Parts: sequence; C-alpha cells; structure tokens
Amino acid sequence: MGESDKNLIFLGEIVNTQGCKGEVRLISYLPLSSIVTKGTGGLLESMKDAYLVGPDGEKKQALILDMREQRGYIILKFAGYDTIGEAGRLKKYKVACNRPPLPKGAYYVRDLMGMEVFTKDKTGLRRLGKIVDIFGTGANDIYVIKEKTKEILFPALKRLVKEVDINKKRMIIDLPEGI
Repeated sequence: MGESDKNLIFLGEIVNTQGCKGEVRLISYLPLSSIVTKGTGGLLESMKDAYLVGPDGEKKQALILDMREQRGYIILKFAGYDTIGEAGRLKKYKVACNRPPLPKGAYYVRDLMGMEVFTKDKTGLRRLGKIVDIFGTGANDIYVIKEKTKEILFPALKRLVKEVDINKKRMIIDLPEGI
C-alpha cells in the first residue's frame, strides 16, 4: 500500500460469492450500521466508488451497483462482475473507500494514534507522551497517553484539547489538576 492509501477506509474482506449473478459476501471490519444504514449516509450509500485491494496489494477502482445486509454479511454487486466465476476471483480482496471529510474538531482514530501530546505550563510546552490507545466511555473518548512507564488516561473533551495538528502528529492539551 502506498502513501495515498492512508486516505482509505478498509470496510472489510470478501470471503465468498453470493448466488450466481456476480455478487460477493463481505465480512465487515466496521459496524454494519455504519456501512449500509439506508437513508442515513452509511459509507457505501454515499460512496458508490470503492477500491478492491488484492492480497498482493494491487488496488483497482470498482463501482458498487448494489448492496444489502444479509445474515451478518454485506452483499455487494460490482460493475463488471456478472457471473459466479468472475465474482469468485475477488475472494480475499479487501474493499476500501476514500475517507469522507469529518466535521471540524473530529478526527479519525488512526490519525491520532502515535500522536505526541504536550501541555503548556509556565516554562512552555511540556511533553507528556504519545497516544497509544483510544477507547470510548459513552460520554466521551479517553486517550491513553504513555511515556516510558507513566500512563495518563485523558478525557478527550473539546474544552481540554487545545490544538491538534494531524500533519505534525502533535496535540496540545490543558491537563486538569489531579490527572
């Protein structure tokens, strides 16, 4: 995968054919509702253009003609794959799409992982460590910031995150007392 592939979201892997009209079964890497929810902007609903990425890393553009959820799989129909034989050649291919833009202040987890985190104090910027994990609590996400043996569980609240620079892989936070 090349540098341009960092803007892809991998949706899942094709594991088998479905029927005899060129459809395939996809095991999703994401919650099914985020991909196929009708009328709410699921990823594939808004992005009919996708990429098929082979086991060897070869990437080719593909047009999704139809999709549906069936028994825990996502059933996809691609343009140009009209028989079971043609669809069968797609086994073990991964399906990806371009990452849609996020609203201001929202970030993809993979962009935040490994990011260096700093806080401002009287002497300037002080490095706290790197983000090594992110998990949700229901109310907000928690960033796990680690430096050697010290670990900080930081609540990812807009009022505490002062600056995020995706290109520089740097975040500046306001560290509350007691953390």
